[in-house]
Amino acid sequence: MKKSLSGDTIKYIAIAAMLLDHIAWTFLQFNSPAAQIFHIIGRITAPIMCFFIVQGFIHTRDIRKYLFRLLFFALISQYPWCLMHSQKITQFPLNMIFTLFFALLAVCAEAKILYAPLRVITVFICAAATMKFDWCFFAVLWSAAFYKYRGDEKKMRLFFSLISLSYTAYIFLGAFENGAGLLNSFLSCLFTLGTFLSLPLLASYNENIRPNKKSKYVFYFFYPAHMLILGIIKGLIS
Repeated sequence: MKKSLSGDTIKYIAIAAMLLDHIAWTFLQFNSPAAQIFHIIGRITAPIMCFFIVQGFIHTRDIRKYLFRLLFFALISQYPWCLMHSQKITQFPLNMIFTLFFALLAVCAEAKILYAPLRVITVFICAAATMKFDWCFFAVLWSAAFYKYRGDEKKMRLFFSLISLSYTAYIFLGAFENGAGLLNSFLSCLFTLGTFLSLPLLASYNENIRPNKKSKYVFYFFYPAHMLILGIIKGLIS
C-alpha cells in the first residue's frame, strides 16, 4: 500500500470520526441505523490516537513534558466529558486522555525496562489502572503492541487484531451479563469491529511527511471543546 498520508491528515480523520461518534452517543438512539454508522466510523479514533502516542514517544525530546501535557489536558477535559455524558464530575469513567496517559507509561515500560517479566507486569499494571476509564485497558495494550512490533507490520496487525477482537468480546459479554440476550448482545457489539477500519489508514502513514507544528495541539484543544459544546446543546434541548 502506498504510504501517502501524513500524520496530520490521519489525525484530522480521527478527529472527524470522533465527532460523529460523540454526536451519536449524545443525541441518537444506540440501535438506530445512523447511530450505528457513526459508532462504526468512530471506532477508528482510539487506535489511531494510540498509534500516535507511540510516534510521539519516539520523537519527543522530553517525555516528562509529554506526560504532563497529557495529564493536564485529561484534567481539563473531565468536566466537558461529564457534561456530554450527563454524569457527575465524581463519577467514572474518566475521559480518554487519562487512558492515553497510562498508555504512554506502558510504552515507556516497553522501551526502558529490559527485564521481560517486569516489563510485562508493568504494562499490565498500566492497563489495569484504566479499568474505569474510556477505552480502558484496550488502548493501553494497543499502544504497547504498536511500540513493541513497530518494525514488524505482520505481528503488529496480528496483535492489534487480537486486542480488537477482545474488545468486541468484552462489549458482547457486558451486554449479555446485563440481560440483553444472545442475539441482542451480538448485534450490540458489531459496531466495535469498526476498529479494523483504522488499519488501512495507519498502513498509509508516511512518517517522512513533516507535520505542521501548530497542529500538535489541535486534538488536545478540540477534545474538551467539542464535548463542552455538545454537552451545552444537550442541556438546552433536553
